Amino acid sequence: MCKPWLGLLAMQLVALCSCLDIVGGADAADAVFIGIGGLLAFNSTIGRAAKPALELAVKDVNDAKIFEKSQLVLHLGNTNCSAFQGAAAAMNLLKQEVVAIVGPQTSVVSHFVSHMGTATQVPLVSFSATDPSLSEDQYPYFVRMTHSDNVQMAAIAGIIQYYGWREVTALYTDDDFGNNGIDALGDALKAIGSSIVFKAGLDPKITSDGIGRVLTKLSQMESRVLVVHMEPNIGKELFVMAQWLQMMTQGYVWIVTEAMTSIMDYLDKDSDFRQALQGVVGTRSYIPSSPQLQDYKDRWLEYHSKDRSLGPAQMNNVYAWYAYDAVWMIAHAIKNFMQKGGATTFVQPPVYPVDAGGQSELADLKVFQDGRLFMNTILEYQQVSGITGPLHVDERGDLIGSSFEIVNMGDNGLRMVGFWSNSTGCLAFAPDRTQIQTVIWPGGVTEVPRGWVVPKNGRPLLIGVPNKIGYKEFVSSAVDSANRTSFHGFCIDVFQQALAYLPYSISYSFMKYGNGSSTPSYDALVNKVVEKDFDAVVGDVTITTKRSTTVDFTQPYTTSGLAVVVPIRQGEGNHAWAFMRPFTPLMWVTTGTFFFFTGLVLWFLEHKKNRDFRGRPKKQIVTTLWFIFSTLFFSQRERVNSTLGRAVLIIWLFVVLIIISSYTASLTSLLTVQQLLPTIQGISSLLTSNVPIGYQTGSFVRDYLLQLNVAEERLVPLDTLAAYSAALTKGPNRGGVGAIVDELPYVQLFLSSECAFTIAGQEFTKSGWGFVYIYTYRLDLHAFPKGSQLAIDFSTAILKLAENGELQRIHDLWLVSESCTKRNLAHDSTELGLNTFWGLFLITGCASVFCCLVYWTRMIIRHRKAIRERGARDGQVKMSRLQASKSFLKSLLTFIEEEEVSTTGRRSMRRKKTREWDESSPNQGSSSSIAPTLSSQRISKALESITAYATEEFCTPQLSEPMHGLDHGGGSTFTLLTSTTFKKSGLHGGY
Repeated sequence: MCKPWLGLLAMQLVALCSCLDIVGGADAADAVFIGIGGLLAFNSTIGRAAKPALELAVKDVNDAKIFEKSQLVLHLGNTNCSAFQGAAAAMNLLKQEVVAIVGPQTSVVSHFVSHMGTATQVPLVSFSATDPSLSEDQYPYFVRMTHSDNVQMAAIAGIIQYYGWREVTALYTDDDFGNNGIDALGDALKAIGSSIVFKAGLDPKITSDGIGRVLTKLSQMESRVLVVHMEPNIGKELFVMAQWLQMMTQGYVWIVTEAMTSIMDYLDKDSDFRQALQGVVGTRSYIPSSPQLQDYKDRWLEYHSKDRSLGPAQMNNVYAWYAYDAVWMIAHAIKNFMQKGGATTFVQPPVYPVDAGGQSELADLKVFQDGRLFMNTILEYQQVSGITGPLHVDERGDLIGSSFEIVNMGDNGLRMVGFWSNSTGCLAFAPDRTQIQTVIWPGGVTEVPRGWVVPKNGRPLLIGVPNKIGYKEFVSSAVDSANRTSFHGFCIDVFQQALAYLPYSISYSFMKYGNGSSTPSYDALVNKVVEKDFDAVVGDVTITTKRSTTVDFTQPYTTSGLAVVVPIRQGEGNHAWAFMRPFTPLMWVTTGTFFFFTGLVLWFLEHKKNRDFRGRPKKQIVTTLWFIFSTLFFSQRERVNSTLGRAVLIIWLFVVLIIISSYTASLTSLLTVQQLLPTIQGISSLLTSNVPIGYQTGSFVRDYLLQLNVAEERLVPLDTLAAYSAALTKGPNRGGVGAIVDELPYVQLFLSSECAFTIAGQEFTKSGWGFVYIYTYRLDLHAFPKGSQLAIDFSTAILKLAENGELQRIHDLWLVSESCTKRNLAHDSTELGLNTFWGLFLITGCASVFCCLVYWTRMIIRHRKAIRERGARDGQVKMSRLQASKSFLKSLLTFIEEEEVSTTGRRSMRRKKTREWDESSPNQGSSSSIAPTLSSQRISKALESITAYATEEFCTPQLSEPMHGLDHGGGSTFTLLTSTTFKKSGLHGGY
């Protein structure tokens, strides 16, 4: 067993020597040494660049004297890219009580060592471990000073989206670094609608022969976009072998991650590796030029000038820059940590039982007493700016900020050809708007590769074609004298014509599916594609939701949808009640209601001043009904005097004009034009009936009708056009069907020669026909994957056919017939409903209500004015609020009910009464009083004149108070007339 004091003495001696070497002349007796560790793979490309960067960083920190009486001491450990050796090296560093470890360099080692850091509470600040899973909560002491692969793979997905590629093949090392990085790529591609169609995981110890076998398989696949995510030592063998297999030629796309691009700029120009990388595109962290970065390079050259093994490749390595910044971040964190009262002391770990590893060296590792505080200080401190930019990490320990430059390998090295950030996406220019060069792809071409090719699998595409008994116009086959099978029809011609618009040639062969004596199941035919019996299907295959989940369809080359075919009957308008058919029942009821409503409104507006609308109740009702129904023929005799009544009448006459015109046109069409009326009005009436329904054998229509709750016993399968005609002619009562539900292209072809049938209702379930392509990738068949570019190119070809008229020409060649096409049009109901006229009814209704409100308001104002005048003349009589309300309403109704004589009539009557008074009076000059010597006869005449005048002027029979002012004889007062006297005399009026 090692003596504890011997280990402590050795540690102090190492620290003292390192301090003397780095500080150079510092007084060791006065300095406090703080140890930090570094876990590198010394023999790797990144390790050789990171080691001198760490040494320079420790020197710069000590020279800057950011600690008052402390110095950093760097302890290095070699992991050799092995988790086992990395754990051993980390144990040696932890024994030396380092407060932080810069590294580990690789993701594989980081997974193991992170658990050791958690146990000892020593933070790990890695500068090159990009595995996204290291950000999980199980690694609370892991900090990442470089971009996670989550960010880098999002940048690569941005490149793929920018160029429109949909399929990607991934090559990676089969370890934590490769697997988790490619998983992140898959998630990023899924977000943009692309996918990884094949993953090739390579053993980290794979040989050149093994790489050759993998690349040979990949060369036979469809995808030509390959993403490489591996360390440079394996990447070198991969690209050299790819060049030898002619996979670095035109048509290929190679995209590499930062692990490769970090070393590509300083390769020997004559090396095979650099020549093999021509045309490769990659991502690299975007680090703009700055005075801090240039100062680093100057001091790096000065500090390592004596080491001839170091050069520009090590000085400019981006991971070396991150390692340099990691040291500075740790140094600033230590300073703040000490200011908070933290101490760099270690304590004994908890005692573990012997059977739980209590005697192991791991169990003896001391624990950083204030490690949690130090870790929080690293996460919280956000004021450090290094040579790579701001050194800010989030709460999970990942570097904040994500910008990548897109680089391209050319003859003169890496060239910047684009820029990506998580806020802007992929751009064709740099942030400073500098001119960016054009991408040169493998093979030295500048044209963007398509990203896929037809696989070179040694056999043509095997295309299934339905072999059915009927509808030969769509798909048919024939055998010639040489026993060769040829295929014809609308679908075949469209497919062959589309081939001419593809930018490449395809070899194929057709194979019949079905025995020809019956129609095969189209769902089973599509499943043959899923099962890899066919590479594709060409025929009258409908695009449905169920089928689209398992196969890919091209752009529809013809529209389709379901239609109901029924026999027609003639002369439905020739019956006793045909005159009721132009309008729906609701329309009739609404029209009648508005007739009565408008008549009531006109009576209300005209009743007071128009004698035509007055009289006994019976007379008023008859007059009003006669008037409003006379408007149907614009022959009303009664005059309308009020302005509001005329406004209502004008609008109503306009509505009547529209309704009468529409009714006349519809009835004329119904009675005089020969109609072709279906026995069933559409799919709705068909579903509610119980008649048998025919459908085409093998079609999806059967399943569709069953989903609509149609009883299975009602469904009758039919194969040919002759069977359609015979079943519809027989009808449901003689063993036939009442209707047939089929797709519109078949229905149109059927009706072009069968004139006794028609389409009922509207077409429904809009869809189309398309060519079918394979479901999923299978390496031994080299077939097309779901989302295949071949389906996309065929869709583009079909669109071109539609644009230049070729598609319509092929359609007319096979499917158009003029015999019955013009007669068999879809039948819609000829009845006019409320939905056609509700706007007119709304207008006349609103106008009527508005006029009534205006009239009612005017009557209330006039009535109140009359009450005020009477109160001023006769004096106010106090009464309760309820009595006043009842009295007001009663008097208001009476006021509206009473006839209002026109002003001209009142004036003429008043003049007549005045003349009678003058002729009978001896005193012509007095009009204000009656002489006391008048006889009783003259007094009676005067009273009659005054009564008539009061009746005309005030229009009310009620006088609650006696009127004074007329003296008889010796000046005695007498009552003129009371309300009772008015009523008995038969006079009516008001005030």
